[in-house]
Amino acid sequence: MTMAMPVKELEHRCKEAQDIVREAGALARAAFLDRESLSISTKGTQDWATNADLEVEELIRMRLAKSFPDEAILGEEQGHSGSVVHQDTWVIDPIDGTTCFLLGLPQWCVVLTYVINGKPVVATIYHAMQDEMFSATLGGGTRVNGLPVRVSDSTSVTEGLIAVGAAQVADPEKSAQFIAELVGSGGMFVRVGACALALCYVASGRLLAAYEPWVCPWDDLAGMLLVQEAGGLTNPYSKTIGVDKRRPVLAACPGIWSTVEPLLRSA
Repeated sequence: MTMAMPVKELEHRCKEAQDIVREAGALARAAFLDRESLSISTKGTQDWATNADLEVEELIRMRLAKSFPDEAILGEEQGHSGSVVHQDTWVIDPIDGTTCFLLGLPQWCVVLTYVINGKPVVATIYHAMQDEMFSATLGGGTRVNGLPVRVSDSTSVTEGLIAVGAAQVADPEKSAQFIAELVGSGGMFVRVGACALALCYVASGRLLAAYEPWVCPWDDLAGMLLVQEAGGLTNPYSKTIGVDKRRPVLAACPGIWSTVEPLLRSA
């Protein structure tokens, strides 16, 4: 589908997606509390996967197949459901923040997004350890556990925190330089271990901005919609949701966008 989707259908899909990620989050939480039994594989430097990632993604795929049969699915662990990358797709990150998950830190979440023509129209992110459900539909606003939220109305970096990420393959010195300038001007930074969760915090006004230099579609699509529907600003969506498309993502409240936007120019 590439045409505009009726509001009722968006709401239906959002409700179904929330039910799915809540169930998936319960499975992931049980695995988190029993981490010693996990099997672990390495995909790259600081990039791991566990049997929990695979099992959570498989659960989500099964639930999607039941609720929305024959629709395309893209997942971090199993790739695309078809031989061609569709632009109308369910996008899954079964556990965003696997490193934190493995180390016993609760900074991880389950992410499910529906995109039409490559752009998110339904976003659900479940922070299972806090029992917080972040959701948004295109034109329908952003909610946390059903209640509307907005980005911060701050106009200075001194009024809150900014999440800044770094990646070995994406000129990490640029993030370090931004952090130095931020702190020098009276601001302060945090490192959130899951890109999707950092974007949730921008959307709900807890963070002023969030930047990650090297992410995949399952990392940023849902959170970007959350931020935009909560009144925030982001860089443009990726032109494709292919599995090999990594890029920077930046989201912020409008009042400090001009301050953090140089991160994108440097990237």
